[in-house]
Amino acid sequence: MRVVLALVAIALAGCPRAGGEYAQGDRMGGADRGETNGRTFDFASHRSEGDDWQIRIRDDSMWVEYSSGDEVAKDLGTKQLSEREARRIWDLIDTVEIFERKKGKPNEEDGYYELVLREPSDDEDEGHTRKAIYVSRDTDDEDVQALAEYLVKLIGKYHPSYKDDEDVL
Repeated sequence: MRVVLALVAIALAGCPRAGGEYAQGDRMGGADRGETNGRTFDFASHRSEGDDWQIRIRDDSMWVEYSSGDEVAKDLGTKQLSEREARRIWDLIDTVEIFERKKGKPNEEDGYYELVLREPSDDEDEGHTRKAIYVSRDTDDEDVQALAEYLVKLIGKYHPSYKDDEDVL
């Protein structure tokens, strides 16, 4: 059994993933923990009444955290999206065109979304390019609304206790 697990680990270690590539790391006192050199998207929904949703999309995985007011944040964990879901969410992210937008400002009164896109830079010495924008939750922007609606759908699917919750995002 150990031999089989070792062979599977060796085989998987060499498989590239669509979201990035493994890079030798030299951090943490010499321990090779590697780095993922790929795209990352963070979506935070800050509601005026104090509820916050944090969502991170990396390749085909989605991590979600929720906090309500003064409560301790609930880490809902990471789920692997289907290939179709991953393709759809990245298409919606690209449609928003974060790098072409103005930064905007947080709207504490109505609440706001914070969208952060991190992409590998074309220049190897640069590392990554990162852009953060703020959009009021009271937006008429159909691209941002479509992205938020799809995130709500994914949260409902992978975290069923929030499926019909009107306060998701």
